[in-house]
Amino acid sequence: FDTITCKAWKVVDADGKMRIAASTYANGNANVQLLDKNEKQRITAATYADGEACVQWRDMDGKSRIAASTYANGNANVQLLDKSEQRRIAAATLSDGDAVVGWRDKDGKIRIAASTHANGNSSVQWVDKDGKVRVTASTLADGLASVKWLDKDEKVRITAATLADGTAAVLWSDKDEKLKILAATRNNGTVLLPTQELTPPTP
Repeated sequence: FDTITCKAWKVVDADGKMRIAASTYANGNANVQLLDKNEKQRITAATYADGEACVQWRDMDGKSRIAASTYANGNANVQLLDKSEQRRIAAATLSDGDAVVGWRDKDGKIRIAASTHANGNSSVQWVDKDGKVRVTASTLADGLASVKWLDKDEKVRITAATLADGTAAVLWSDKDEKLKILAATRNNGTVLLPTQELTPPTP
């Protein structure tokens, strides 16, 4: 036949085991499944009535390990899961132009997050096991670049920054985030050392 019309179909191997299955549903969903020689699902591709489309890859134990999706709102993501099906790495692009990647530990807690934004900014955050942000690094569209170190209470204690005008500065703050030490160099070669009269650059 040139054309076969049906709501579902299956393909079996020489032993009669199902290896491929395709189905459509009254709600508008449709999917295709690829199975291994033991009839375990290994790859599934699906489209949904709400505009989502996804592909999922499973390991030999039938555990989902990779999933990729696109959505009607323009977002798209890829997720990598461990052997316990815990999400460990996720990367996404958003319809507003942002792009993000997140890394999680074995307990599913976010530990590293990296992002770029449509406005030209980008950043990376490192989070401790208690969910507290401890280090941030960022570049801004206006030319500023900075790294900040935070204590266990998420108070900024050290900031190192370069500004668009050529200034480079390091700032140390106490536990109340009050500036205590400032050291900076400017593009004209002058060096600024700690003094109460200084107005610190804003990183």
